[in-house]
Amino acid sequence: MSKAKAIRSVRGMGDILPAGQKQFIYQSHSWVWLRERFETWAVSHGYRYIDTPMVEEIELFKRTSGETSDIVNKEMYLVRRSSYGDDTDIGFELCLRPEGSAGISRAVMEHGLARSQAGLKFYYIAPMFRSERPQRGRYRQHTQFGVEVFREPEPSVDVEVIALLEGFYKSIGLADTIVTVNSVGDPQCRPEYREALIAYLEKFKDEMSEDSRSRLYQNPMRCLDSKDEKDQELFAGAPTMLEFLNEECSEHFEEVLHGLDTLGIPYQVDPRLVRGLDYYTKTAFEFKCSTLEGAIQTIGGGGRYDGLVEQIGGPATPAIGFGTSVERILLAMESQGLEAPAPLPPALLVAYMDSGVKYEALRIAEEFRARGVETEFLYKAKNLGKQLNEAAKRDILFVVIVGGEEWGRGEVMLKDFKKRTQVAVPVSEVYAKLDEMWRKEG
Repeated sequence: MSKAKAIRSVRGMGDILPAGQKQFIYQSHSWVWLRERFETWAVSHGYRYIDTPMVEEIELFKRTSGETSDIVNKEMYLVRRSSYGDDTDIGFELCLRPEGSAGISRAVMEHGLARSQAGLKFYYIAPMFRSERPQRGRYRQHTQFGVEVFREPEPSVDVEVIALLEGFYKSIGLADTIVTVNSVGDPQCRPEYREALIAYLEKFKDEMSEDSRSRLYQNPMRCLDSKDEKDQELFAGAPTMLEFLNEECSEHFEEVLHGLDTLGIPYQVDPRLVRGLDYYTKTAFEFKCSTLEGAIQTIGGGGRYDGLVEQIGGPATPAIGFGTSVERILLAMESQGLEAPAPLPPALLVAYMDSGVKYEALRIAEEFRARGVETEFLYKAKNLGKQLNEAAKRDILFVVIVGGEEWGRGEVMLKDFKKRTQVAVPVSEVYAKLDEMWRKEG
């Protein structure tokens, strides 16, 4: 019988492993540590967890991200529906979500939260999917940390959201990051800017990239987001949105900058920053890390999207949010020589003298686990010496030994590996005794 061909993971979708993974960004203890830090940081700012399905209606992203966006035009993963399952009644196309804000806005609208109290503050941790050519820092599946705030129009919320992300990066030790900010205006002041921008861009219609040419009349601001080097040179003298802001948008932006100054957050104003999605209004921002190179310098970003909920059928709802790529954070950490703390070894091993008491030992291990003690157990019957050697290899602090004369007296042996001491303890008292010894260890 011929050997079956090995099945491998999809290119651009990596496995995150607890051991044996040489690439830092795929070591699971780094992900666990980073996720816990982000959750703690978000909750300390009053944000609560939200999750939405990975599969959404394609129309959600066409309306919000824009027909000319790369997400809609090039990067959407369509979902093939079953011809015999329970989803044959779905009358629209489905896709894997490429970004977080639209789905969360849909949930806020659908469940009536957009009409509820002010100050809806959410955080999420979720995989996103984009069908693009994989390369370092750009993956077909990547994970985002993000926050979204609804029903809060004040510039101070923009400042808090930026401060939250900047503070999170600092809390994990990242240096050499700076936020670039811009105002992309609102529907009232954009029409005049649109006319001026088209008039400028038309001069280069025959020289610009095909992507920019297709966006020229549909969404000229997206031309400024072109990654094509020639486009960037051609558009260097283009008018900026800051020159066309109305009074409301101008005052909003000035207050955001004042807030960042007051909080001591370093920033750069970039009049050409437009982000890659159509739903942004007023504040837009990106965090860049100078120890990374090229396009992956951007490790996070976001902005205000006051019209998004209304675009998908809800009431007018001011909102702002950000997303930051876990993979790029880990690449930035690696570029700065930072490492997540190594996971602590299990505190305890329950060993057994012989196979006759194996399941009694497992029962005791389960009791410790139920009390929140991380406990190891070796499933194959080995002699006690090999079990103790294994405990030493794993840097385990304590060993409970089941069997022998002590077991006949209703006792187990509790061994402190660091102090090289051991004491016989009644089974009913071993949990309290371990707690006492652990406290003395500090």
